[in-house]
Amino acid sequence: MISNIPAIFLLIVSGCLISSSYSLSPPSNYTWPQNSKKLCFAAEFDLVLNVDYLKSDGAKASAKIPLNGSTYEFYRVSCSTPATVHELTISMLNGFTNILLSFSVDAKNMTSLKKIYGYITFNDKQTYFTDYAPGLDGVHPFSSNVSLFETDRGNSYRCDTKTTVTGFNTTSNVTVTSVELENLRVQAFADDTKDFSNYGVEKVCSADADKNSNLIPIIVGACLAVLVVVVLVAYLIGRRRNRNGYQSV
Repeated sequence: MISNIPAIFLLIVSGCLISSSYSLSPPSNYTWPQNSKKLCFAAEFDLVLNVDYLKSDGAKASAKIPLNGSTYEFYRVSCSTPATVHELTISMLNGFTNILLSFSVDAKNMTSLKKIYGYITFNDKQTYFTDYAPGLDGVHPFSSNVSLFETDRGNSYRCDTKTTVTGFNTTSNVTVTSVELENLRVQAFADDTKDFSNYGVEKVCSADADKNSNLIPIIVGACLAVLVVVVLVAYLIGRRRNRNGYQSV
């Protein structure tokens, strides 16, 4: 039994390494052109829109609007004009709310998210904005200039950790407090001259990198703890067998 300990140790370490590795997933949400293998844009993420507005009694209300099957309407991507800007447009709430994510590439071939903007519409067809104050009917634009998710052109950017974008310019009684992006993977300037099979080399955000670095000691510690238990059990079994052998003699 004791002679099998090195093999058991290798098996445990291999299992730990495999479980801590990361496997890439193909784009599943926003690719453009749709139903094409030659893509100029690919992304996947979760999104939440947070809005404060004034109610009819003068109180402030908050609406948290997730991008899901009940709020999503359609999307489109502009990759042509100008060539240095690729914009993803997401339509929500029956087309009455649009969010645009504007990515650009600079002279050094670095790509990044530069602006989030769009509009919200208040009308009697909206279920997220209940009992809103008179005078709020209509379209309310919002915008925020940012500099996020920077990476080399041809590469991708990954950030599973929630990124909260604030600082939106909005009207006084309707305020977009934040847009939350989570589980994000984006390659805003994919090479559309060849088939897109997977995302390019990924740049991982610092929040994810810190989280992974904190997991490594935990994984190593767990593997060592399991190894100690295996060695102890093997020692006790071997000792018991030797004792039984002496008794039989």
